[in-house]
Amino acid sequence: MYYEQTYKAREELLELLNGISEEQLHQKHANLWTVSQNVEHLYLIENKITNGLRKAIEVKNEVEEKDLPLAKMLANRTYKVEAPEDIVPSEHPYTKAELVELLEQSRNNLNTFIQEVDDEALHKYGFNHRWIGDLSAQQWVQLIGFHERRHIEQINQTLNYTVQ
Repeated sequence: MYYEQTYKAREELLELLNGISEEQLHQKHANLWTVSQNVEHLYLIENKITNGLRKAIEVKNEVEEKDLPLAKMLANRTYKVEAPEDIVPSEHPYTKAELVELLEQSRNNLNTFIQEVDDEALHKYGFNHRWIGDLSAQQWVQLIGFHERRHIEQINQTLNYTVQ
């Protein structure tokens, strides 16, 4: 199922968070977001996508679902993407518990959306991704997981800097 990899990515993220200290959440390195900032960004984008999908289905914004290598596209970290202003994380010093709560909130929002929408609508409606093009709701849900894996890699990069 398309949602399974998104669910597994979240499990990996929570396991990673569980294994780090509060201090590691906020360690800053040149040109890298902190662990906390990566997690806040994931919370912000998951809510933005889910709310965008609700609206796309509400207004019946039809898209042509194309076969795209989303996993490969999102895994390519040589292509740096600047986050839009509304999903750039803050400098707020979240605790690990607060970050986990944010992730639970955004995932509950996504889960509720998925339960409310039929499979046909998930494939028929969607909206435009600024550098990929039109994606169906089903593809957006997949993208959430692939995007999360991208940030797990960024978090690991940040944590590896702290060990050096």
